[in-house]
Amino acid sequence: MKTLGYGIIGCGRVSARHMTTVEAGEAMKLVAVADMHIERARQVSAQRTSRPTVYADYKDLLADENVDVVVICLPSQLHAQATIAAANAGKHVYCEKVMAATLQQARAMIDAAETNGVKLNIGHNTRYFPPYAQAHRLIQAGQIGEVIAVDGAFPTSAMLPDTVRPTFWGIKAGARGHGMVMNFGCHYIDAARYLCADEFSRVSAYITNRYSRGQTPEDQYLITALSHSGAIVTIAQYAQLTNIGSRNTGFMIYGSEGTIEAFYQPERLTIKRAGDEGYTDINFDEDIRSEGAWPRLHREFRQAIENDTTPPVPGIEGYRNIEWALGAYLSDERCAWMDLPLAPEFHDYAGPTLHESLPVSEP
Repeated sequence: MKTLGYGIIGCGRVSARHMTTVEAGEAMKLVAVADMHIERARQVSAQRTSRPTVYADYKDLLADENVDVVVICLPSQLHAQATIAAANAGKHVYCEKVMAATLQQARAMIDAAETNGVKLNIGHNTRYFPPYAQAHRLIQAGQIGEVIAVDGAFPTSAMLPDTVRPTFWGIKAGARGHGMVMNFGCHYIDAARYLCADEFSRVSAYITNRYSRGQTPEDQYLITALSHSGAIVTIAQYAQLTNIGSRNTGFMIYGSEGTIEAFYQPERLTIKRAGDEGYTDINFDEDIRSEGAWPRLHREFRQAIENDTTPPVPGIEGYRNIEWALGAYLSDERCAWMDLPLAPEFHDYAGPTLHESLPVSEP
């Protein structure tokens, strides 16, 4: 088994988890990091056991022959250009979510990977959270029959003008499509699609910010989507001034022959089948419990590279998650259902704009 060299582009907070996962992974070696803030990259390198080579320009990292795989941890509006450059350099790409700001950008990323014969994986690790991964196995085994509905609820704290730092690009509704539905809702969308194992025909949404009167991005939304098989999916985020939380943060999955509760705060999984008197607690399989979402996604991607197979979350999956999120924004703007796939006229649509520009990199 060949050891693959990994290069991390962008040394913000999320990059640390990738570095730790790569350094601990089998047949993976952290060999390089790049960040326009060179001192930050140097500091990060000094803290890693592998002492990766430091670059200020990620194009120099892409020229490093020791780098086989690139992990892109840049702000979302920069994902497309970095992914395309990496693919053109012959590097496999693990791109953090959200995949891109527009469908046009996402398609260009997919095309670049295919043209250059490299693998493209999108970092939707939520589908591998233990309750969701185990629920998926139960559904695939036919434990609740046909999925007829998935209901997701995710309470959070309200976003107020004095509590959101100006440089938090991940949730700013920016010039190229940032916001909570895109940057965090995409995780819930991906997990719901994974549980349904179906594609969707239309989407509707109500998106708002109750307490800041438009001064910050949305913090409350209700998205409804219909699958080709007729399954209904709802994803809701509710913002409280004081986040009390809930006993059932996660998904209720309704099947033709049973119901699954898959919650991650607190982490638990229960099932009730037709004829049962109550819910039964389900233990997680050992591989799901012991490995964790981040290591599993990286391991499966490395195996896809080694075996020349489809990545665990290929580019088209990231594309469809963006399409659903952008369809939700359009639905809210137009007060109407949006058909999926979105028409070509929306392929460069980037969601609502609250700020005219975004920082190039998070300080």
